[in-house]
Amino acid sequence: MGICTDIMHDFVLQEIHRLYSSVDGWKITQKKKGIGYDTIVIAGRMNQGHREIVRILVTFKKEVTLDMIDELIRPEPVFDGTTPRYDYAVIVPANADTSQLPKDLKIYIMRSFAFDGKELVWVKKPVMETS
Repeated sequence: MGICTDIMHDFVLQEIHRLYSSVDGWKITQKKKGIGYDTIVIAGRMNQGHREIVRILVTFKKEVTLDMIDELIRPEPVFDGTTPRYDYAVIVPANADTSQLPKDLKIYIMRSFAFDGKELVWVKKPVMETS
């Protein structure tokens, strides 16, 4: 897939920026996760004197399993003296199987990608016809 993965992640990052807007104080950073195309995106902000951190697993796999979120829920040390409030989420293509994930985990569905059977497809905006 080569360079396509960068473009795929760019589309997903746009979707994450819509969910966690910089207008609301969110700062987004990206962290590579192990091997493959999975990535952990970290959204953080200060809110009323507390640091809020949302760790988001971005995956393009058809089936998302519990072992895929191990690294997601592992807290990272904070060196600025604050006690962060952690939240966790997963963003997956439409029609992906997330049935094995805990019910309290936030699951966001990508607008840009979906599974059509076993194939991952790019979901394009419909073209408006002019008469």
